[in-house]
Amino acid sequence: MTHSDILAEILVPLRGDETDVALLQQGLALADLVNGKVASVYAQMDPTELMAWSADGAFATTSATLIQSARDGNEQAWTDVQARVEALAGGHAGLTVERLVGLQDRLLARRAALSDIVMFACETVRGKTNISPVFEALLMDAHAPIFIPRTPISMLTGAALIAWDGSVEAGRAAKAALPLLRKASTVIIIQSVGALEDEGKDLSDPARLQDWLGRQGITAQIELMDASKDAASEILKACTAHGAGLLVAGAYGHSRAREFVFGGVTRTLLKTVTTPSLMLCH
Repeated sequence: MTHSDILAEILVPLRGDETDVALLQQGLALADLVNGKVASVYAQMDPTELMAWSADGAFATTSATLIQSARDGNEQAWTDVQARVEALAGGHAGLTVERLVGLQDRLLARRAALSDIVMFACETVRGKTNISPVFEALLMDAHAPIFIPRTPISMLTGAALIAWDGSVEAGRAAKAALPLLRKASTVIIIQSVGALEDEGKDLSDPARLQDWLGRQGITAQIELMDASKDAASEILKACTAHGAGLLVAGAYGHSRAREFVFGGVTRTLLKTVTTPSLMLCH
């Protein structure tokens, strides 16, 4: 079996509104590029998990009414999601939709475990949609490979940059991005030496990644960035200089008070809308 025979699964968590259509269209374009299929998934909370039950008869009756109303709303939302997906699926046999009911982040983390790519829209990764917490949980807790389309999918056949620091996170990102890197006309490994940890510095040598990519059939160049300048700014500058359609990078951060706090470079890449499409792994 050759690389071109591999059928990648692109998982697309849905918000449940009209904006899903544009994201699914990008997912279908990506699937055409990498010989994949698009599995869309709509996760809903179980209304019974949102209501507190009481022995008091009047409150129990009110709760039951609210739960039924929420269930009816869920059913209508699911019907609307199915209609939008089915309208797109007419010309795309590789597009499916499924429904999950329960705790969104837990269920989607399990669903994403065997997916090759998980796709989220820019607005979601910037914390502006109802599934933004799901994005954070899948990236930081489930270590899912996250793809964020910010430029036309056709630009993925141009230059691809890999921000390399030798970390586990950067290694995961490079592995996850292989289907995309194989489609790029040029692959460039960029590194800011000043941002590297002293311990195990030899393991951060970009030549290691260059050699590994070569064994995957990918020829890569190495470009060192100005170590005296801000790493995030230099990464964005390199993307612009090369007209990159893809940036591959490790994602860094930690959990604090049940919220994720992203590291400086990761935060900049997520918030700056002028970056190319991103492939991130934690």
